[in-house]
Amino acid sequence: MTTHMMIATVAWLLFSAAYVLRTRRMIHIALANSAILLDVALVLQLQVSRGAVQTAASFSLAVLPQIHILMSLIALLLYFPVLWLGWKMVLRGPCARTKLIHIKLAMAAYLFRTLGFAFMFSMWRF
Repeated sequence: MTTHMMIATVAWLLFSAAYVLRTRRMIHIALANSAILLDVALVLQLQVSRGAVQTAASFSLAVLPQIHILMSLIALLLYFPVLWLGWKMVLRGPCARTKLIHIKLAMAAYLFRTLGFAFMFSMWRF
C-alpha cells in the first residue's frame, strides 16, 4: 500500500468515525473537519507531485481507476457546501432546513468518498 493510500485510509476512517459519532456535535465537527482537510490536502499533494488532474483529464487510465477519480471528485466538490452549511450552523445556531440539507449533502459526500475509497485499490501496484 502506498503512502497516499494510507493517508486516504486515515481520511476515510475519520469520515466514518464522524458519521458514527454524528450525535456528539463537537467530536463530529472535529473528525469531519479533519477528514475533509486531510482529503483536500491529499488531492492537492497528488496534483503537485503527479499532475493528477491532467492524468485524469487525459483518460489514459483503465476504467476502474477512472471510476475512483470520478467518485472522489464528486465527494471533493460536495465537501465545500457541506463545510459551509456545517459552519453556518455552528456560528448561527441550528436551523432545521440548513441541517436537513447539510445531512443530505454530507451523506452523499460520504457515499461518493466510500465508493472512491473502494475503487482506489484498483490503482494499487504490486
